[in-house]
Amino acid sequence: MSLTIRNVVFACPGNTPESYDLGARPVANFYAELLGMEILHEDWFIVGGEASALRLGFGDGPIDYQPPGWPDGAQQMHLDIAVPLFVAPPGARLLRDSGEWQVYADPIGHPFCLYEQPVDGARVVRIVIDCPDPPALAAFYSALLDRPERELDTPSRVVLAGAPGLAFQRSDSPAPRWPDPAYPQQVHLDLLTTDVPAARAHAMDVGAQPLQTTGTYHHVFADPAGHPFCI
Repeated sequence: MSLTIRNVVFACPGNTPESYDLGARPVANFYAELLGMEILHEDWFIVGGEASALRLGFGDGPIDYQPPGWPDGAQQMHLDIAVPLFVAPPGARLLRDSGEWQVYADPIGHPFCLYEQPVDGARVVRIVIDCPDPPALAAFYSALLDRPERELDTPSRVVLAGAPGLAFQRSDSPAPRWPDPAYPQQVHLDLLTTDVPAARAHAMDVGAQPLQTTGTYHHVFADPAGHPFCI
């Protein structure tokens, strides 16, 4: 039994097919263009490409969903994207230029970071998760995903090796309390497995809390810091 990160899912406004198309399609198109990917599904927007097994999903609503207002609002989770040159992506809004990296907001407000690196095209290099205790949350995901190696290990930031990298950074922002709309998830992970019962048992053994089961194969858990993820 193994668990791998299949989708990074961005919450977007929408609670009907029409409002979902209006709220999710622009941001799905944005990431597809930025990362040289394509929209794989139209009923629930999934963006992917041959160069990476990682896909991006867009959904979850509700219609009045409000993305984080970084740096004022909760960030919770974001992408680090490597690019060959710092060029503002069309439709993005620059939030901060730190020299070595730039922080942008996508068309509906989700922050992401650009890093200039010797790559052929833009690609996701890390998924970054906010939490009050990075070493503790890193230990959970290390056990959950069987990623023992670390590229960085400090009290304020831990990076697990692998593709994509998985990073944990210290933050005092409020954690999501899914499904409470007052503390919404901004981004969550879909984890893929070939053995759902074994994966569920493993997740709970290493410290995940079950939140919801839909049908036989879709299960929602919370990590020890409150971030929801799906198996």
